[in-house]
Amino acid sequence: MSEQKKRLFNYRPMCFAALALILGIIVGESMFGAGVLFRLIPILLALAAFIALLVFKKTRKFAYLLLGFMIGFLGICGSNDVYAKNTRIGEYEGNITAKVSGEIIIEDEKTYFFVEDIYVDDQLLKYDAYVILNDDGEDIDYNAGDIVLLVGKLKANERKSFDSFHAYDVAKKEGFVIYAYYCEKLSEGRLHPLERIPYQIKKSLYSVLDSDSAGICTALVLGDKEGLDENLYDDISSSGLAHVLAVSGLHITTLSTALFFILRKCKVNSKVALIIVFLITLFYCFLCDFTASSLRALIMMTILNFATAFGKKRDTLSSISFAAILILLFRPTALFESGFLMSFSAVLGIVLFYGKFHETGMKLVSRISPKHNRVGRFVSDGVSLSLSANLGTYPFVAYFFGKIPVLFMLSNLIILPYLMFIYVFLLINVIFTLIFGWGGNLIMFRYLLYPFRAYVLAIGNLSFATVPVGISVVGIIAFFIVMILLSRFIFLNWKQRAIAGAVVITIALVLSAIIGFVSAARSDPYETEERLISFFNNVRIKGRIALRL
Repeated sequence: MSEQKKRLFNYRPMCFAALALILGIIVGESMFGAGVLFRLIPILLALAAFIALLVFKKTRKFAYLLLGFMIGFLGICGSNDVYAKNTRIGEYEGNITAKVSGEIIIEDEKTYFFVEDIYVDDQLLKYDAYVILNDDGEDIDYNAGDIVLLVGKLKANERKSFDSFHAYDVAKKEGFVIYAYYCEKLSEGRLHPLERIPYQIKKSLYSVLDSDSAGICTALVLGDKEGLDENLYDDISSSGLAHVLAVSGLHITTLSTALFFILRKCKVNSKVALIIVFLITLFYCFLCDFTASSLRALIMMTILNFATAFGKKRDTLSSISFAAILILLFRPTALFESGFLMSFSAVLGIVLFYGKFHETGMKLVSRISPKHNRVGRFVSDGVSLSLSANLGTYPFVAYFFGKIPVLFMLSNLIILPYLMFIYVFLLINVIFTLIFGWGGNLIMFRYLLYPFRAYVLAIGNLSFATVPVGISVVGIIAFFIVMILLSRFIFLNWKQRAIAGAVVITIALVLSAIIGFVSAARSDPYETEERLISFFNNVRIKGRIALRL
């Protein structure tokens, strides 16, 4: 213990490797649009530092950090270059042939759908496209899998640095938008058998349920929120339950727990059960289009389960870092997806503060009502989990949406257990429908979802359900540094934590002021010059007054 007190923190190489990779991605993204020679500068500097660390025996073990930085930098630069190369066509107007790759949505006298295998002048494009067709849908005779002829304009999606929309485009392999005024079916076709499963699930839900119920069910099972009404989604977000509509740790854990229970009842060997659960959850992530949140949950669950099965020590921080590394190695742009950021930050919040919150909660329970310890433990567990997860996600929620929900605790204690029951029951019924091809059983979810819909509607109409909050990137970084300083992973006393936190907040405020000043100078240099003169005049006047006093 005395040795631990001398250290500032426990050294976890996996955590620092993830941070180095993230730093490389951020630096590479900041140089978006720069020439090749200019982008070589950070790589050459990092390479020189890497060699220097290898030379000395004491610093050799830290060389992996610079290697991680270079991999992240090259990964994001390569991703950007590949995307730019494959969308070089820019704009095209004329005849376009493609295959319909998903469901067809008709709204406001327009038709929307995705297409793949796009041919322009006999050239196959590498990315898919989102079609916006000026058609009220009355004469549509094509479905998913059919080959269609589109007449209109094809445009490459606009690309900016640190763009979350671009990150989603890369994740979905979508590079274009087609504004069409005519569409004709050329031939009938079929989707790949595996691609047909999500499509068949959506078709079964929308054929027997109203649009709102079907949209909620589709989001619950597949994490696909495309069909959700905008007002309904706002109400769900205001209630603090939007995380349930993105397939993440809650869904993967619930599914794997149910599978383990069934396999245990069937007396399947524990190690064999691990492999079976992994394969099933991997397939489920495929159906959910390998979203960042589902992949994070799958990787973490697999690592922790295998560690337990083979008697190894479980380290949640290292497993989070390993999951981030794996995802970012294959998809560097995932770092800018809101789903990736909020999924990892939620787990980070739980790891950092759940234990402390739960311990405090149990102390309160033992003081208030020692006889009801079981009920108190359940409440303390739910409150601690909800509070720590939301504490981690709040900065990103404020950054992306400009507001934060304040009634999340009530929602997670009352509605979340009921909604997870619906999720498991819905999953069972969806599998039944896929096997037997009859979806009449799904109609019950129209009524089972009434309590949930009534609750979110009531919360959405409350003026105080959300609070408008804005935060900058500098503020987000400062927030997480302070969070880590306050956690059990940093070996400082409370006085040292307070001083370190105050220093971080001060630096963040100064940086935010400088960035704001530079941005203002770029937008209106004359106004900025006048403000500078006024500032220095005020300083000079106040200085003279102080001297006289």
